[in-house]
Amino acid sequence: MKEMLERMRKYFDSQAELRERALGASRAAVRASARAIAATHRGNHQAADEFLAEAKGSLATLTEVVEAEPHMAESGIVLSAQQEYAEAQVVRALIRDGKLPEPEGLGIPYKPYLAALADAAGELRRHALDSIRANEVERAEGMLKLMEQIFELLVEFDYPDAVLPGMKRWQDMVRRVLERTRGDITIALRQQRLERALEWGGK
Repeated sequence: MKEMLERMRKYFDSQAELRERALGASRAAVRASARAIAATHRGNHQAADEFLAEAKGSLATLTEVVEAEPHMAESGIVLSAQQEYAEAQVVRALIRDGKLPEPEGLGIPYKPYLAALADAAGELRRHALDSIRANEVERAEGMLKLMEQIFELLVEFDYPDAVLPGMKRWQDMVRRVLERTRGDITIALRQQRLERALEWGGK
């Protein structure tokens, strides 16, 4: 009995230790990813790259945990970190180069990657609004086109929640963000045309 109790305690002690390690790595990855997105919006690409490297290191720790305990691969601790990292990478790539990185290239499973795409659409809206405020409506239109591509990709995945949980919600969210951004850009374009007409009329 005593030996059995000791074996069980060692097992659960190791489980608790792995969970704490995973929690720490997940929080670090989420935090660094959020900072990378903020740096991308500021145009500080060097800082964004440094934060992404930090997040990638934390994900490597999570990978080690999953290798030790494969059942943790689908846990919220792991998936949330993967999603935030993928979102930061997607936002960085789209804003800088207009190119969408693939999940295999990021080393991210499909589920958190698709969730990251939905969240990235919101960050592209933010960038589009910043562009409008800077009187860069053409750049805002470019962000809108990228958001449309994300939406078109997401609607291809018509699966029940048992297979792909949250997909309908992600699709609806991106659709709303897309419609609002299209409306904002339409207003900005009308304002731009009016200002140009007034300029020409005054000459």
